[in-house]
Parts: sequence; structure tokens; C-alpha cells
Amino acid sequence: MKRFFYIFLAMALVFSSCEKEPVNSGNNNQQGQQGQQGQQGQQGQQGNQEPEENLTWIYAGNFAYAMMDDYYLWKKEIKSQLKIWANNVNVDPIAKVKSIRYKDSDGKDIDKWTEVVNDYASFVGDVNGVSTTYGYDFFHFEQDKNKYDRVLATVRYVYPGSPAEEAGLKRGDVIVRVNGLDIPIIFVGDEGYLDTDFIYDEMIYSNSCTLTLSTGETVSMTAREMVENPVIIAKVLDNDEKKIGYLHYTSFTLESCPYLIEACKKFKSEGVKELILDLRYNGGGYVFTEELLMSMLAPQAAVAAGDVFSIEIYNDELMAEFEEDGESTASSFTTLHQMKNEDGEVIREYDTSDANIGLEKIYFIVSDDSASASESLICCLKPFFQDNLVVMGKQTHGKYCAGYIIEADSYFKSIKKSYSNPDFQAHYSLTQADIDEALEYANNGLNYAKNWGIYVMYARYADRDGVTLSMPEGIKPDYAATDKPQDGYPLGDPQESMLKTTLKRAGFKVASPDTQQAPERIINIKTIPFNRREKPGMVKTPTSLPRQFRGPLKPLPSNGQYNRAE
Repeated sequence: MKRFFYIFLAMALVFSSCEKEPVNSGNNNQQGQQGQQGQQGQQGQQGNQEPEENLTWIYAGNFAYAMMDDYYLWKKEIKSQLKIWANNVNVDPIAKVKSIRYKDSDGKDIDKWTEVVNDYASFVGDVNGVSTTYGYDFFHFEQDKNKYDRVLATVRYVYPGSPAEEAGLKRGDVIVRVNGLDIPIIFVGDEGYLDTDFIYDEMIYSNSCTLTLSTGETVSMTAREMVENPVIIAKVLDNDEKKIGYLHYTSFTLESCPYLIEACKKFKSEGVKELILDLRYNGGGYVFTEELLMSMLAPQAAVAAGDVFSIEIYNDELMAEFEEDGESTASSFTTLHQMKNEDGEVIREYDTSDANIGLEKIYFIVSDDSASASESLICCLKPFFQDNLVVMGKQTHGKYCAGYIIEADSYFKSIKKSYSNPDFQAHYSLTQADIDEALEYANNGLNYAKNWGIYVMYARYADRDGVTLSMPEGIKPDYAATDKPQDGYPLGDPQESMLKTTLKRAGFKVASPDTQQAPERIINIKTIPFNRREKPGMVKTPTSLPRQFRGPLKPLPSNGQYNRAE
């Protein structure tokens, strides 16, 4: 039961929930749904009449239902709700999946990440680090002590070669206004929440914007499509007494693989034995990239021996299938990393055999923005380093499961391919009517559910011993360190707050700065968390469906849609 698809770990592309939602939350999905509906029918009618069929919902829902029914980690826990959905798929699949994903007894999401999307191309573009962007991160918000109904945002980092860098933005810059407007706080009673619509519309997804900084300076930028290289800094710190490597890394994208290899070769060539890996802003990414990086960080002997470094725990049905087929759910070290398309052709290949650094000790800098693949990397390396793996900073996000990203097109194309195959037809003694009906269904799906997709949690990751360090609420640091974007020092400077604390723990003496620190930090009332829509973390974009059909399709009882026969 081979699975040819790419996995990824990350924070989900959804708004994290809070007890009191900000005003206007969730409008992005609603607008997308309305755009998809078009002429396929209205959402419903009043009275006792049956709602008109929305063919987009029906075909996108069939696809999403099939993926949840096959792969969902908590399938047993939501079995009754899946059955209800199977009997009526003429409902909004985005809202449906959000409502049925696994929750605790109080209705709070345990699964915060599974979701259906109606813009698969943009979703995957975000995962790949290719998007129309300004190329900066400003997600540090504080309530203005001089104006209580607004927040000030602090730039945390900028991507090299980005519009933000070209405009002169740098870490520590404080944004006071955007396009001449305050960044507002929405008050619900005494509680204040960030206006997520304003932040996305004005600061992220706009085509251009003008920022007013606390210095009075204005900065204008025009967004453009670019590859954001998440290997922000790779340098060796040397005080003549000790040498230590420093790597600041913000996302496990596929495009970052060659840059990671280059960085690790640099550390190796300079004789680095201790490394600080800064993941404080890294929400996850592709498992392929995580495993590639792990092969360069782990002890060389373990990599050469092909030792197991992780296992995955699936839902009961999938675990039984693995056992039946004699397949292991364990992953082992390798130095040849290949990604193949649905025809078995290698589309990416990286060799890390000469890039293992030979580390003896590794320090991780983390925060509550460190999630998924970042947490998995720490979890899976811990048994190999034991006390020589040190976690610095703040407790991590706590995303302990991996998800498939699957495009609806892949599902319907797989049906079409199977039912067009003479061997498949003969094996199941299919009539021409069977074939015609299935092909019509597949073609309709390719029409009505085009550009839909699902990010479905399929497994919990664990280290080689079955331990998941980040479950249920994140990895607790060994030692505290505080991120202070306004401390006046760029990332990678030994005086920067979190790095300085980590270097001190590593026994690396930091010389006094040659120049005076930047002006005094702006002190405001309190930090306000932004329940933002995150880039997905541990992704696998299938080149073919994760599992092949085990038999011909059969109609479900509600409306003749098709699902894999059991």
C-alpha cells in the first residue's frame, strides 16, 4: 500500500478560535464560497421546500467526505457525524468539516487544523513560500498606551530581496499607522481583540500599502510574487575561545532545501560542533524538508546506519491495513532524498551524504509560533542527543499531528484513471453502464470542484520510542528566553535578546557592543495575541491519491454520489 504524496507539518491555515470571536471573523471563506456558487444554485429556500442542489457543494463535499472517511486520524470519534454527512452532502463543505472535526466534551477543538479550502492554488502557494507578498513579518502587537483603541505592530524580520527590505524596513521598526489608518482594537465588553480583517486586507493581501513608523517616517511598498527564502541567516560565531553555528530558519519549504544543504556544508567546513537553530517564527512545512534537514543534524553514525527516527500513528482502520500489508509506519534516516510525480519520475533529488555537520550539541530557540515540523524535528532528534539537545525560549505551539494536502482534482482524476483501465474493468466485471456512470461523476467533479482541496489530519507523529513531546500543548523549554524585537539588534547579532541568552547558556562569551544600543523600547499597555491564519506546516501535496482504490465505487444513499467500496 504505497503512498506517493508529500507530507507537511504546520500550523493550520485557519483562524485559531477564542471564546469571544472578533467582529467579522471568517469572512474570507464566506466570500470564497459565494464566488464558487455562481450559477450552480442558491444556498437554500425558505419554508419546508428542499434546498436547490448546489453542485459545487455536492462534488466538493463528496471529495472531502471521502478523504475524511479514509484518512482522518479521529475517524472513530466522529463516525456518527460522518454518517449524517454521507446522507446529505448538499451543504457547505468548508463549514461542515469545521463543525465535525474532533472536539472535546465542551465543544472546544482538539483538532484545530483540518479544513477544506476553495482556493487550492493559493493554499499550496503559501506552503511553498511562493506568493504575492511584501516579505515581512510584523506579528507583534501591543496596545498603545497613549491611544487605548489601537495597537502598534513591531517588525520581527524581513526576507532578503523583498519589497519590505528594499523599502528599508528592518527588525524593531514600530508601525503606528497603515495607509493613514490606526490598527484598530475591537472591544467585546472589556475584552479587546485585533481586527483580523483590517490586518489581512491592509497589511498582507493588499497590492500596495504605506506604513507610518514611530519615528514619523513613512514607508511605501508594492507587493510582488516572490520566493521567500526562509534561510534568513546562516553564520558562524567565533570569539577565539569557542565556535558555534547559528541558523535562523522560518519555514520548511521545498525551495529551501538547497539553501539548507549549503548552510550545513558551511558549518561542516568550518568545524562547527555546536549549533543554534532558531525556529522562533517557524510554523512548520514539508516533511520532506524536515527529514532532509534532520539527516544533516543527527549524529553521523545514526544516519549512516539508517536508524529509525520517527513513527506515525494512524486511525484504527489504516493501522490495520498497514499491519495486513506488512508495512511499517516508521521512518529511517537516508542521505538520498527523492520526490517523485505520479508517473514515478523523480522531480526533486538532494544528496546530503557530504553535508552532515557532525554535531555534538544543538540548541533550539523556540516560541509559541514554533509549530508542527519545528516541534517534530526537536521531538525526533531528542533521543539521539539526550541532554545535548537544549530547548531555549517559550513553550511551543503544540501541533502534534501531520496532514495530507489533497486536491479535489487528484481524487476525481484517480477515479477517471481507474475506471478507464481495462484491467480494472475486467477485475471487477464492470458493465459499460457502471463505467459510464463513474466517468460522468468524475468529469462533473473535475468541473464543479475545480481548485478545491482539503488539509486533513491523518497521523500523530512520535519519536522512535513512541514519545510525542509536543502533545498536548507544546514543548516546554529547558530554559526561558524572551523575544524582544525592539531590543535594537538584528537577528544573528550576539547582543540580540534570545540569541544572547542562548549563547550564555552555551558558554560562549559575548563581547560588549561597540556601539550604543538603539533608542529605548516603546513601552505599551500589553501585548495582544493575533489569532492569525497560519501557513500550513507538515504538508504532503499528492502526486496521486495517498491510497489506491481497493474496489469499484458505489453510490451513497442520499444522492447517488460515489465513494470507495469497503
